[in-house]
This record gives sequence, structure tokens and C-alpha cells, in this order.
Amino acid sequence: MIRPAVIIGVGNVYRQDDAVGIEVVNRLRSNGVPPWVTTATSDGEPARLVELWSQTELAVVVDALNVRSPDPGAIHRIELEAVERAHGSSASSHGLGLGTAVRLARELDRLPGRLIVYAVEISEFCFGAGMSGPVSRAADHIAEHVEADLAEFLASQELMA
Repeated sequence: MIRPAVIIGVGNVYRQDDAVGIEVVNRLRSNGVPPWVTTATSDGEPARLVELWSQTELAVVVDALNVRSPDPGAIHRIELEAVERAHGSSASSHGLGLGTAVRLARELDRLPGRLIVYAVEISEFCFGAGMSGPVSRAADHIAEHVEADLAEFLASQELMA
């Protein structure tokens, strides 16, 4: 059975800014997501990501982005075609990264119909709870963008019906 949409927050709540994906999912849940949307959190393990987005028409993934000279809170929106190039060297703060998950899903024929990734540049990912101000504000913006993505997706489905 094909599910309409899934939102996946990747992260670790005990590693400061790395919690951004999980925090976005929590904010969306508290705002109330439509019943046709599944929400999930993950540690970023590629096989788990593939399982979560398999058989969905739309998958939205929110993850922390660890770069050499970060602009904490900077948001990057990446669609499927660019994920492998952008995450091929594992810029994610979680080991193998999204590029590996996409390549695995492609090999297994388990890609979602559409994949949107929101990657947030972070600077604080030592052990501890709580995100920095810029990353927390980015989580608010991403939650708004995801709600808009869901509305756009729903409108496109209604047009095709």
C-alpha cells in the first residue's frame, strides 16, 4: 500500500544542535499533522531511512548538516536529484548520511515518489541537551516550510483526482 507522505526527523536529542530534525517533527506534531501524514524520527541509519520512506509518494527528511565553516541555522532545501551529490561525502552529522540511503533505496527500488531534504547547518553537537538559538529558529522556519510542502502536495493530488 502506498502511503501519501512521511516526515522524518533525523538526529540525537543528546547532541545539542543535532536534535534539529527531531525538534521539527515534534513541532509539527504539536501543530497537528493531517491524518494522511506519518511522522517518524531516526538516528540516520540508511536502512532505517529507506524503510521509513519506502512506499510513500512524498518523503520529507530534516537533518543536521556538519560543514567546515558553518553558518549556524542556515537552511538548505534539496530535492532527490541533488541529494546524492550534496550528501555523497557524508556532510550529515550521522555517519554514512542521506546519500548512502538514497543510493541504497535506488538499488532496492524503494525510493519515495518525491524526496525533499531540509539540511540545517550546525555548530554545536557536543554531548548535551538544547539547541543553539539560530538552529532553534531554523527549526521554526522548516516546520512552516514543511507545512507548505504538504499543502502543495495535497493540492497536486486533488488536481490529479
